[in-house]
Amino acid sequence: MYINGRKITIEELEQLANKLIGTLLDQMFNQIQKEGLDKACPYPKSQQKAALKKMMEYYIEQEEYEKCATVRDILKKLK
Repeated sequence: MYINGRKITIEELEQLANKLIGTLLDQMFNQIQKEGLDKACPYPKSQQKAALKKMMEYYIEQEEYEKCATVRDILKKLK
């Protein structure tokens, strides 16, 4: 596969995708912190929970436990 005229491997493509997902999750986390969950993620509760669970998995994997705890607390409020 080629990106910007450069041949990349599957591993490089996977790294690129994971970096993009991480960036998007960080942006979503920051929006939730600034505006609150309902404004930052104006979707049904089930979709909000799914997004928050994905964020939890990501922050656990990245060992960002403070953000993980924040997301956990937000999830508890949704139940």
